[in-house]
Amino acid sequence: MLENLFSVVFYFFLGYFSRKKKIFKEDASDILIKFIIYFSFPALVVYNVYHLKMNSSIFFIVITGWLVVIFSIFLSFFIGKLLKMSRKTHASFIMMSTFGNTSFLGFPFQLAFLGEEGLRYAVIFDQLASFLPVSILSSFILTYGQEKGNISIDWKKIVTFPPFITLVLSFLLKPFVKIPDFILSSLHTLGITVIPLALFSVGFNLRFSAVKERIRDVFIVLFIKMIFVPLLLIFILYSLGFEFSIPVKATILEISMPPMVLASIFVIGANLDKDLAVSSVGLGILASFITVPLIMWMIQLL
Repeated sequence: MLENLFSVVFYFFLGYFSRKKKIFKEDASDILIKFIIYFSFPALVVYNVYHLKMNSSIFFIVITGWLVVIFSIFLSFFIGKLLKMSRKTHASFIMMSTFGNTSFLGFPFQLAFLGEEGLRYAVIFDQLASFLPVSILSSFILTYGQEKGNISIDWKKIVTFPPFITLVLSFLLKPFVKIPDFILSSLHTLGITVIPLALFSVGFNLRFSAVKERIRDVFIVLFIKMIFVPLLLIFILYSLGFEFSIPVKATILEISMPPMVLASIFVIGANLDKDLAVSSVGLGILASFITVPLIMWMIQLL
């Protein structure tokens, strides 16, 4: 497990080191992220959907992901009320406690612990049980955090997101199209660049502003997102007699991810609690190097 985790930590700290030493300009990661979204990620989607075995596991992944999102929203709403948070902080608290970094950190962890098979299921989870919920539900949560505002969902942004378009087309064409091996090989080579580039970008953008001032709220966010909800899911699945197969393990790993970078961007864009959002992302990334292997270790014992 430590050997598998090394590459995840290594790529991450290369990005952090590069920013600290000013090897690249501040906007360098923007280019990497665009390359991932428009080229690497779609290639990864096509390759993995092509090799994915269509079975009930797909429905389990999507349904479980959505149920966890809904549960997390209600749980964090209730806890925020108990802590008497302001509406801005409360909405930010819900966002960061609910949505996880299922691609930029989720994919590297999947590849490290479950290999390419786990990565295939993670791609499905990321698009249908992570990207889709945050795209649809975040508008309602963010609007709640503002004094007034209109709830609106940017459907155009959802349906024109390159990896999402690629996912839909890949599933539609999967039964009819035979992709030559040399194309698959090129897609695999391009797609696998998501792992180092994503981790490098996350490390490059890591900041620790205002962590000390918000340590209580950040700690509760991370406890809900990365410990309580994953452990509760493991307990429920174990009690129901589920076999901890690769799809189930992949789902649990995705749910164990730290708070989502995109969710923090939404919080900042809505002028809510920026410090809570940024601090949760930064500290969550570092905490994941401990919590995710521990969650994986527990799953392997079952």
